[in-house]
Amino acid sequence: MKKYISVDVEASGTIPGKYSMLSVGACLVDDPSKQFYAELKPISFEFDPEAMKIGSLGLKCLEEYRRAIPAQKDKLDPKHEKFDPRLVLNVLEKEGLFPIHAMQNFEEWIKENTTKKSKPIIAAAPILFDGMYISWYFNTFLGHNPFGFSGEDINSVYRGFRKNVHASIKDLKMRQGELPHNALEDAIQQAKEFKYFLDQIRQK
Repeated sequence: MKKYISVDVEASGTIPGKYSMLSVGACLVDDPSKQFYAELKPISFEFDPEAMKIGSLGLKCLEEYRRAIPAQKDKLDPKHEKFDPRLVLNVLEKEGLFPIHAMQNFEEWIKENTTKKSKPIIAAAPILFDGMYISWYFNTFLGHNPFGFSGEDINSVYRGFRKNVHASIKDLKMRQGELPHNALEDAIQQAKEFKYFLDQIRQK
């Protein structure tokens, strides 16, 4: 039996290895109240400025620093012209989990929420980006990936359901504006969307 796990990743750039996973959020598709979230120390200080503007929007550690150090507030605000991506990476270097610990915690969470009869399947939108980072981090730091080689691209499943190659889960209109780009909140939102049309598929 498949146990779908909605996963979202925020990162400092387009590919793992060169760039860093800033945060990862996950929840069970059938029960979004079962959640996992971690912010990670960077593996390098390489970054793409635009990726950092997006990936930093929902970082919890920045909220604390903006309150604690008002003088740095603008530099830690991705929407401000003085935003400093290197400062964000410095904060994560201090506050984030070591990648190996984050991935160990994530694997333990996966084990706690699956059984021998339920195979964990990563579900993401897009699977190429999020799945690439998850696979690289698991294999690099733990030597294996508990998700194996499988995964579901949520938009692709939805296109098959709708029989429309141009369809998108945004068409469901279940979102209140844009995603907040907090990895956990995004994972929860896409889980709710995925479950909504999965339930319709299961009823057929």
